[in-house]
Amino acid sequence: MARITQNALVKGARGNVGKQFVYKKRGKNTHIALMPTIDKNTVPTDNQIRVRDKFADASAYATGAMASPELKAEYDRKTPAGKTGHNMAFRDALKAPVVKSIDPGKYAGLTGALIEISAKDDFRVASVFVSIRTATGELVEEGNVLLNPIHRNRWVYTTVKENPSMAGGSISATAKDIPGNEGKLDITL
Repeated sequence: MARITQNALVKGARGNVGKQFVYKKRGKNTHIALMPTIDKNTVPTDNQIRVRDKFADASAYATGAMASPELKAEYDRKTPAGKTGHNMAFRDALKAPVVKSIDPGKYAGLTGALIEISAKDDFRVASVFVSIRTATGELVEEGNVLLNPIHRNRWVYTTVKENPSMAGGSISATAKDIPGNEGKLDITL
């Protein structure tokens, strides 16, 4: 897609020209591209339908986020030059957060142990949930994790129940972002 600068004739132009070219405005920049075409005889694949549905959901989320003054201000604040808050919200809806690591620290199955989870999102991780299971899959405990106030991509969980049979057990962490996307990581003890 070509980008047009310093041209008074097309500056700020939008729309199509003779169904051949389309002008698009992104921030302060005007772009020109070929008019998109759709072959009406082609039947979309299941994967294409899934991707189209995902994009439709992301667009609906971004529109709703821009209708909320708080979310709009938050997305606008993190918007790079040439993008809009709507672009950021759309991208956020498409990308799930990632749980990068679970550090059990000195967890030995006792109460009061700290488990640190590192989670990251392209915008913001809204919450992290942890569950601890025995080797047989029995749930020992689960709960919401607290955000570390200094290191904003680290979350800390304090255990509240004893786990006498922790060998071979597991810790699972699920991070959730504002649109509701989830990222998960499991480790074996």
